[in-house]
Amino acid sequence: MKILVLASSSFAARNLPAALLAAGHEVWTFNRSQIENSGPRDLHGCYDRLAEITGTAMDGVCDVLINFAIVKNGSIEENISLTDQVMQAAKKLHVRRFIHISSISVLPSITGVLNEDAEAVEVRWKGIYSRVKAAVEGHIIDTWREGDLDVVRPGFILAPGLVDSMVGTGKQLPTGHVLGLGNQRTVIMLVHRDAVDQALVKIAGSASNSSSPKLKKYMLVAPNAPNRREYLDFQCRELGRGWSTLHFPAWMWRLALAAASIPISLIKRRLIRLDLLFMHNLNVRTYDCTRTSRDLDLEMSFDWRETLRNLVHLKPSPPWPPTIPLPARSKPGFLAYFGMGRIVGQKHLPGLARLGFKGGIFWSDPALTRAPACAGIKIETYPGIPQDASHAIITAPVNARPNILDGLAETVSQVLLEKPFATSAAMLERMMEYIKSRDVFVLHNYRFKPNLMRMRAHLRNHPPGALRAVSLHFETPSPANEASSWMKQEWRNRIVLTDYAIHYLDLCWMFCQGEMQVNRCLVTRNDRGELETLSASMTFDGIPCDILIRSGGHQRHCIIRHHFQNYSTETRFFPDVFVAMTGGQGPLDDAQLALRGFTRTVAKVFEKLGLRVTDRSHDTVLESFTGHGDSSPLQELSLENLLTFYRRLVMLADRVYQEA
Repeated sequence: MKILVLASSSFAARNLPAALLAAGHEVWTFNRSQIENSGPRDLHGCYDRLAEITGTAMDGVCDVLINFAIVKNGSIEENISLTDQVMQAAKKLHVRRFIHISSISVLPSITGVLNEDAEAVEVRWKGIYSRVKAAVEGHIIDTWREGDLDVVRPGFILAPGLVDSMVGTGKQLPTGHVLGLGNQRTVIMLVHRDAVDQALVKIAGSASNSSSPKLKKYMLVAPNAPNRREYLDFQCRELGRGWSTLHFPAWMWRLALAAASIPISLIKRRLIRLDLLFMHNLNVRTYDCTRTSRDLDLEMSFDWRETLRNLVHLKPSPPWPPTIPLPARSKPGFLAYFGMGRIVGQKHLPGLARLGFKGGIFWSDPALTRAPACAGIKIETYPGIPQDASHAIITAPVNARPNILDGLAETVSQVLLEKPFATSAAMLERMMEYIKSRDVFVLHNYRFKPNLMRMRAHLRNHPPGALRAVSLHFETPSPANEASSWMKQEWRNRIVLTDYAIHYLDLCWMFCQGEMQVNRCLVTRNDRGELETLSASMTFDGIPCDILIRSGGHQRHCIIRHHFQNYSTETRFFPDVFVAMTGGQGPLDDAQLALRGFTRTVAKVFEKLGLRVTDRSHDTVLESFTGHGDSSPLQELSLENLLTFYRRLVMLADRVYQEA
């Protein structure tokens, strides 16, 4: 058959010409402007010349005309005029079957079941699109007498290229939540574009009766279409359109809309009934397309969830954090500490006391002759490590660790090291030789800080999709303020990058997959020879990462931004805050960030005064290492899992400190 498709470039008709060609038809298309990759049968021009252009191209004969044409944002009168031009051209082409694409929105806003017999309703309370579609449908039914007429009423079409899959169903609020626009039980009349194409191919190919033209109506809505709550919950949960949905009962909508109609009517100086305008969203309707499915032998059910995922090309979320808890580890009789410096007194010993560790602490530290005291912990007074030690914790300076590892007793099978594990590629290779068959873990406790635990929970509840970009901005005072002499030797020991910034780089690269490629690495040093500024740009399998690290600027703060498919996150330190951003960034988001920053600052003050402990990140790791809790955190910090990070770290460090 010779078939003419009007407005074939529209979203609804985009794939129809190819489907008709595949069915063996001769297909011509007509659009107002020339389409991309157009062929000799792709016509264009003004609709007042439709009959002339198509008549010449099609030799004055057309079997089927499929009409998608509409004056977008036009009035009813403009669209009626366009329709008359289409019908005039159809008469001159001797069209035997006229297929008009109407809309499900022309149906009455009643409560109940609607099927193909429902009449189009044109009421002034409806939106302009619905009124135009209803008026044009009625005009064609009243006017066309030249052949069979098929009126097709598709629902809300889902397919690639859709601009907004949530339009008209929900509205994102400044808080990041989504307000359901109407009754939560109202069915969202979804249909896949493939089903629409299949229906039109079958209608176009059916036999026509020129002696007795017939009118037939079709309705295209998937029988498994969701209600408003299901639809919007999925939009929020998996597509990142909001944090959660809000739904008000129908009576509350009616009351609020009726009240709002009064001042609006006074301002407009005419009666405005918002409750009637919104009636279509408040009444609960279902759609029975049984007749259409039977007549066309058409299955319209489809996986609307997977279709929505495909619309945005949603990729799997990063594989973190782990969700499978592991059994607790065996509890050691004592711990062997190598190094009893500041971090041990501030974090390790109080943490062990809080988790109820009853074993002894044996230690070795050339800088000390007597052990520090800690209430609730049994610490040997003088240094010395028993030969039957099984669990060792190494906090000594990084340059001393290879010799410590080399000298460990064969009985030591579990080793926990304070960061960093290595500061150069050469050291990494050397350390790997000394660990032998031991289980080695590195204490990246920042992964378990309160703001990171909040981030974990958020990513678990709101899948972010694939990572698109990441950035790190870290400001720190100079290492010249440190008491330890080895810490003051910044350039020699690579302090700023491999000690001060290590946790933030770990979190920054947490979700980056693939090999790291450094594209830019700009380094400046201050008068003391320390690293002053590092500005670096790198990519991970095409994912860009920008890093700015500055030392000695009398500032202390850190901001890590991860930009995912569904939303963006911001992780801050000093104070420790996590926020997720979706939609527009407004005053409420700024207020939320300020409030969280204030509460974390107050909590930190209380912690410094010894009134409470809010940061138990060290406790989490030590609890796992000593067998007092779930071992999942420790597995996350195994050298096997952190090795990729350290290879990236030493690669960058060797380039930054290449003059050392």
